[in-house]
Amino acid sequence: MHRKCVEWSGGREQMAVSLLLEGGRMIVSPTKVGYIIMTTDIGGLTRMFSSKKRALNKPSVVLCGSMEQLRQLAVLNAEIDAFYRAAWDNDILLGCILPWKADAKEHIPHDGSESLIMDQRSTSCFVVKFGAQSELITRALWEDHGTLTFASSAIPRARAIPVASTASGSA
Repeated sequence: MHRKCVEWSGGREQMAVSLLLEGGRMIVSPTKVGYIIMTTDIGGLTRMFSSKKRALNKPSVVLCGSMEQLRQLAVLNAEIDAFYRAAWDNDILLGCILPWKADAKEHIPHDGSESLIMDQRSTSCFVVKFGAQSELITRALWEDHGTLTFASSAIPRARAIPVASTASGSA
């Protein structure tokens, strides 16, 4: 497996966006509390679950790079929307388990990803304000390509091991 660390310039990380768009890939990206593994499809999800030894019945989270994306994907009532808005406005990491909007499911890759991102109730954990660099990648994938971003739960900094991985095992 090839490992490569990339210094963040403070802007959108096009290399990460391009890599994730190739399919079957995953990246390790910093968050507010540590690092996450990010991916966009079943190949990357399968590798992410395997690398973390994560039980297949514990869905990955859905990252939202904007309130607009969250509103397009998840069923929100006024109270939940206000709760997320307050977190967004105060730059607070927040993830809640919510149902998908019926028409939003069309954005899920038709490759088996659904089984690893939602439970049997058709709910997922939708996460916002998880860290600037990862948010920029997520926003670019959604706004420029209509691509969802999935992630593992955060790995605390003290235990984090930066790893970049590809479908073939090398970058």
